[in-house]
This record gives sequence, C-alpha cells and structure tokens, in this order.
Amino acid sequence: MTRVITMSALLRIRIVTGSLLQRLIVVFLCATFLACDSRTFSIEEKQALRFAVASAPLTLDPRLATDATAERLNYLLYRSLVEFDEALRPVPGLATWQRLSPRHYRFVLGEAGRALVDGSQLQARHVKAFYDFILKPENASPHRGNLSHIIRIEVLDTDRLDFYLSRADSLFPARLGIGIAVEGAQGSLLGSGTFSVHRAGQLHDVWLQRRRDRQLFRFLHVADPTVRVLKLLRGEIDMLQNDLPPEMIAHIAGKDDLHLLNRRGTNFTYLGFNLEDKVTGQLKLRRAIAMAVDRKAIIRHLFAERA
Repeated sequence: MTRVITMSALLRIRIVTGSLLQRLIVVFLCATFLACDSRTFSIEEKQALRFAVASAPLTLDPRLATDATAERLNYLLYRSLVEFDEALRPVPGLATWQRLSPRHYRFVLGEAGRALVDGSQLQARHVKAFYDFILKPENASPHRGNLSHIIRIEVLDTDRLDFYLSRADSLFPARLGIGIAVEGAQGSLLGSGTFSVHRAGQLHDVWLQRRRDRQLFRFLHVADPTVRVLKLLRGEIDMLQNDLPPEMIAHIAGKDDLHLLNRRGTNFTYLGFNLEDKVTGQLKLRRAIAMAVDRKAIIRHLFAERA
C-alpha cells in the first residue's frame, strides 16, 4: 500500500530542518521511502483473482495455526494424512491406516498428493518430523494437547510409519487432519497442496499460486463487512466468503452482475457453563436455560432464515 505524504507535512518538515543539507537529506529519505513502498506488479500479478477475507491469518505454519483464515489457506497449501467426507467422517488423505491394537496405528502413504513444491516427494520421515515438532513442549504448538497421548512415532520405511499411544483412542485417525509441512531451506515450509505461496511477507496481503495452471490468488484483509461488499460492487475485489450480516447477503443476491453461492456450513454457537459453580453446576438450571433458548426466533430474526 502506497503511503501519501501531504504538502502540509512536507512544510512542517521544512520548518524543523535548519539547513539546506538537512532539507536535502529529508527529501532524499522521503523519496526513498515512497519508492520502496510502492509496488510494481508483473502481468501475472495484475491478473490475480482478489479475495477479501474478514481477518488476516496469524501464521501460515500449520503446526501453530488455529484461526479460521489460516486454516482455510493452509488447507490449500498442505495436504493431511486424514481428510473428512461430507458427514465429517475421517477418510484417507495422504495415507491409509490400520489399527494394529487399541494403542498402535500404522499409516501408509499413498502415491497421490506427495509431490512437494520444490519437486521432491513427501516421505514418512517428514511426517514424523512434523508431529515431533508439535509434541515438543518448547515449540508451544496449540495442537499438542490434542495429540499428547502419542508416546512414540516409528518410521518403518519411506512410505510407512507407526504411532504408539499411551491410551486407547478410537478417534485417533481423526486427530491427524493437520496439513503436513516440510521444513525447507532457510526455514521455509514446503507443502504438497494444490497451491503454493507466491508472496506472503505481509499476512494481511497473501498471494497464493494454483500449481496446476499458475493462476494467482490475492487474499486481502478487509475487516469491515460493509467495506468488503462495497469493494466487491466496485470491482476492487473478485470474491468474498462468509462473515457477512444477512442484510448484506440479501443485497448481494439482488445484483445481476454478482454470483452468490450457498451451501450448508459447520459453524455452531454454544453456551458454556462452569460446572464447578454452585448455581450453573445444577443440571436442572442448565436444562431450563437450554429449553428457554428460542432457536426458531434466533434463526428467523437474527440470521434471516440462513441457519
């Protein structure tokens, strides 16, 4: 984003600088600052599809990411051992699995989806290194708690590895839905997803490239939903997803030059109670509150039947 220095600001700079040499230095620094901050885009970049997001990702490292935007972008960049079908049941992603005992699972990497962006191939040792990073307390991965019952990972060959658990866990495969990232040169992360990182120095302006046709996508952070819709109407962005109030969705639906897609989502809202509290710890009270929530009225008046 180009920063603008107004004429009044330049006049103030001139007043505080006492000598000609100082004024020349200030002008030079201002010119350098503006030149460095302005951007020149290639033909490919000028043809990028622009996607507005409500919040910028906190990180594109799947070992540390938990926010919604990061999860969505990382899904494009990194493939996971386990994926989920439309009913949210675990299905093979990069690997199939076999439960050898209640505390012993074997995963076998398949042929598809293992090509990393640098041309190399994802191997079992990379998967072990990925989960070893998550399990080390000093790395402070937010995913560690969900996987803390992994006591050992053993690599059998380039395609197979075993997970040993401290307790039985019939849901264990579903816990391995994190995209696998491989550490490359100079701390970079390599993935085998359908997209690669084109430019991500600033997380409020992330550029991804679709690997099959090199089409660029630019993900811009635009926090306010009204501004996002206005940018869409003015042609400043090409796409946006979710995080819009119902009246904005209705406004978009009435535009002939915009295409609105709808599908069922998995978002949910809940009330959490402190069960150790003398009041909210009472089952009858929680049941009464649950029965008092008028779900139909919330869906009708708050979500305009979009729930």
